[in-house]
Amino acid sequence: MRDRRPGERSPTGRVLALPGSRRLVVVCGLLGVGVWVLLVVQWALVAAVVSTVATGGATPAELSGTLAGALAAWGARALLVGVRDRAAARTSARVRRGLREALLRQLLVLGPGAVAGERAGELVTTVTEGVGKLDGVVGRYLPGVATAAVVPPLVAVTVLVLDPASGGLLLLTGPLVLVFLWLTGTLAARAARGSWETLAQLGAVLVDTLRVLPTLVAYGRARGSTRWLTEVSEAHRVSTMRVLRTAFLSGFVLEFGAVLCTALVAVTVGVRLFQGGMELERALLVLLLTPEFFAPLRALGADRHASLEGRPAAERVFALLDAPQPVRGTAAAPAGVPHVQLRGVTVRHGDRAALDGVDLDLPPLSRTALVGPSGAGKTTAVRLLLGFTVPDAGAVLVDGVPLPALDPDGWRARVAYVPERPWLLPGTVADNVRLGRPGATDAEVADALRRAGLAGLVGRLPQGAATPLGEDAARLSGGERVRLALARAFVKDAAVLVLDEPTGQLDAATEAGVLAALDDLARGRTVVTVTHRTAPLALHDRVVVLEDGRVRVPAVPAVPR
Repeated sequence: MRDRRPGERSPTGRVLALPGSRRLVVVCGLLGVGVWVLLVVQWALVAAVVSTVATGGATPAELSGTLAGALAAWGARALLVGVRDRAAARTSARVRRGLREALLRQLLVLGPGAVAGERAGELVTTVTEGVGKLDGVVGRYLPGVATAAVVPPLVAVTVLVLDPASGGLLLLTGPLVLVFLWLTGTLAARAARGSWETLAQLGAVLVDTLRVLPTLVAYGRARGSTRWLTEVSEAHRVSTMRVLRTAFLSGFVLEFGAVLCTALVAVTVGVRLFQGGMELERALLVLLLTPEFFAPLRALGADRHASLEGRPAAERVFALLDAPQPVRGTAAAPAGVPHVQLRGVTVRHGDRAALDGVDLDLPPLSRTALVGPSGAGKTTAVRLLLGFTVPDAGAVLVDGVPLPALDPDGWRARVAYVPERPWLLPGTVADNVRLGRPGATDAEVADALRRAGLAGLVGRLPQGAATPLGEDAARLSGGERVRLALARAFVKDAAVLVLDEPTGQLDAATEAGVLAALDDLARGRTVVTVTHRTAPLALHDRVVVLEDGRVRVPAVPAVPR
């Protein structure tokens, strides 16, 4: 968590300063005034009934109208509290929805390059569980603060008017309760921060473990991975129990303080009542109003603890929202098939150069295969072409224009990318194809599926292209997944085609079919392919060998097509 600059508002303060939150403060304040009026009316009527009956002035039956008025005031008060809670819940939902949308938009703008150092599981935890925990801040803490800021002072003033001595005790003890609340809340805040950090770590470890689970099983290390999860889960359990212990301690301190102060007021009022220095009705009203002074403060203690886990989550959310966005170019991407060049490009990852002074010419309609050992810089070259990485030295030129000067969305609309492991939506087949071009018609989607070699598969599905694929498209084989990614590229009809190990996971028979579809897709485009296999080389004009971030071997012709 970064340190705040002087004068900078805390993340929780920023949540509470959002427009919806500010409106909720006003609503809760006005409702608090209404609650104060009703509880004074309610207890005044109750005190009048008890005093009249006790002194023999009337029977309970004769005071049925007064009792009905007290019940009506109680019902109206409960209604106002319900309105407050409903407004808080709706505002919290809107605020969380808005923050989640803003966070997702920010991550999309930042791109994979800016979040390369983040763990996917931790980001997912922040967007889902982290934003969800802000409900404790907006939905509970904010209404609690607004109510506690309005009702207790008004009740204290009322008691002060009725009995200055009792009102003075409330004005003296109320701040002490707030001090106790602050002290115990500080301890709980530290524990809540630890709980959030272990939760984020647990999400990151879980996602990372699931990603490599097939490899762990293949090498007999699956049992060992349970130890990592057990350790992080235990740390989260311990931190959560620490939060609960602190919350129970805080609740005890607040309840004890409130009861002690109420008892002190009751003793002083009782003594003066028996000495004849105070009327029964007024004494009863003071005694009935005193617990109402402490009730919002006790509720604020519970609401504050409910918000504690939201505070470190808010810090993480706003840290991502405040992350500097990459500079975006504004020049329009060139029409037609562009001429792409890498001139003296150097990209460093820490002290290591992923690419070191690389020169690479990609003329229009050329087909270039990048080969070399793992870590040679092939993936970095792909990220450069997609605009996800900016070179530390040198330049990537598109028709002579530096790539960072182009509008990134416009450039990526001109590039089709087929990764080694295509990501598939849990939606329909057509939904996945339309990721390439959302406005594609049904006929264009069907043509793309046919050209990718998926017409037979789609024909066998229960609903054709409208068939949902389910989570991670488990019903598709590796070759079918690659073909679906090719269908996206077909429907996108981009000028530049970038392929990253398109046949890396396929057997020979499946690879031959995919290569035929690739040959069709490559016509009329500039193609750059990263591959370790020899079969795709036949589709290319030349082969460029990368080693240790440099072009070690001059570009050589590929197998003639």
